[in-house]
Amino acid sequence: MNLTTLEILCMVLTTLVVGVAIATDLRWRRIPNTLTFSAFGAALVVRFAFQGWVGLGLGLAGAAIAPIFLLVIHIGRGMGMGDLKLAAAVGAFMGPTLALVAMLLTAVAGGLLAIALLCRRGQLFSEFFSLFLIGVPFFRDRVDRSPASAGTAAATMPYGVAIGIGSLATLVVYACLGPSLISFVGIAATQ
Repeated sequence: MNLTTLEILCMVLTTLVVGVAIATDLRWRRIPNTLTFSAFGAALVVRFAFQGWVGLGLGLAGAAIAPIFLLVIHIGRGMGMGDLKLAAAVGAFMGPTLALVAMLLTAVAGGLLAIALLCRRGQLFSEFFSLFLIGVPFFRDRVDRSPASAGTAAATMPYGVAIGIGSLATLVVYACLGPSLISFVGIAATQ
């Protein structure tokens, strides 16, 4: 498949942005505003330079869809603002269709990372049975806000890693399938 210059540029920039986001999120549990805001601005400039107003509209639509989708699937659970800003920047690079695919894959990657973290902490068994015994999954975490457990970096999950994995997986699949990925998803888009 032949990729356009815009697609290659957006793929390279997205890879760089999520790579830096993964590194900072793993190290400091933060995704810097300088990274997300500059990536968002660069995405809009690149899209406008190559596609004009249509590209700017697609970038803005992707930037709106990605964080909204994450908020909807994570209702009731805390999402960091850095994660949402990173999702907006990734969505601006990818456009609305690929942003939706990326956030679906992000949700899968986030679930797998959460299971891995629970296994690592030895909490998977207790969390699994809290679903049946209490009726609300992760209820204990919402009720138990002791000072010893609150706010520790070890108790948080670096969701920027999941966003990075979902975004990179989307780029790899798109590089292989191209427009057929969009028709497979069943969403009509002009990208």
